Amino acid sequence: MNGRYIVLICFFVLSCSSGEGEAPSGDFSFLEKAEEQQTGERVWENVSVSRMFELPADEEIMLYDPQWIIPDTNGDMYVVDYGAYHILRFDSTGNYIMSYGSGAGSAPGEFLSISSVGVAFDSLIYVTDPNNARISSFSKATGSLIDSRAFDRQKAPYRYAITDTGIEYIFRSFNKLAFESNFRDRSVEFGDLMEGDPYVSAMVTDGMMETYKDLMIYVPFRFPVIMVYDVNGSLVRAKKTITLDRFEEPQLVRYVTNGIESYRVEGDFLNSILISVVGDELLLQSISDSEDLIVDVYDAGSVEYKYSFRLDYYPAYITNDRIYQPTRDATVIVHSIKRPS
Repeated sequence: MNGRYIVLICFFVLSCSSGEGEAPSGDFSFLEKAEEQQTGERVWENVSVSRMFELPADEEIMLYDPQWIIPDTNGDMYVVDYGAYHILRFDSTGNYIMSYGSGAGSAPGEFLSISSVGVAFDSLIYVTDPNNARISSFSKATGSLIDSRAFDRQKAPYRYAITDTGIEYIFRSFNKLAFESNFRDRSVEFGDLMEGDPYVSAMVTDGMMETYKDLMIYVPFRFPVIMVYDVNGSLVRAKKTITLDRFEEPQLVRYVTNGIESYRVEGDFLNSILISVVGDELLLQSISDSEDLIVDVYDAGSVEYKYSFRLDYYPAYITNDRIYQPTRDATVIVHSIKRPS
């Protein structure tokens, strides 16, 4: 893996020409608003890692393409299996408990895509499915489908998170206002991340979303910035990340072939596919040139950089001070990690 990724989205136009060229990307005003970190270079810390166990421990349970692991507050683990389009729950020692979802499809409880998963109020498992334009909720205790919330295709949710106090945050692709908050029957749309075509904006500014207390944290994949919003849609703070030295503005390349116009975003991903909030700290993953996993730790409240550590595990996901490492054998190796206190 060379750190270069391609995002490709196609749609039909009337043109019958063919060729390629750079398309206008717009104004990245959110990056200009971001403050500099007090520390300009990484501060490296040592961490200790110990292998714990491998999932699934039960030979009767099969994983096909485990790509994402979400921890629960009680130590349970939810493995998103893209090979079977469902979520498997294991306890803190790796024992299988139950599954959520009925596999691939468009019926209630089925998925055509899984872009975010989480646990709400210690009772609900929610799954965001942008291709079906809905958010599904399951009973944590029984696995049964509770709600299948459908959206207009133009406002299909791509990321979703809910705070302990019940504030909903939604990130939408292909919508000029990228975010929406919902709380006590009050809805606010906000986040004009980039001027110009919302399709272009979605491709260039896609990223990951987390919550901290009542706030929403958003980290774009291709930009060295952490943005924090409140329930009213106000930008509370924005700070540049420690990956600023690697930043090169992404290029949007336009292709037209046989009357089909498509765009491709070219440029490095500065940040990996996962951010996580552990206590009062925000962990942001990125990939080094040598393909080591680098984890940068920030204070979740101030978004001020604290320190970094390097791991010889990739791909891997770091959440509740555990490392979850999917393997080519469709298993997940779980490690414990001890970080500086």
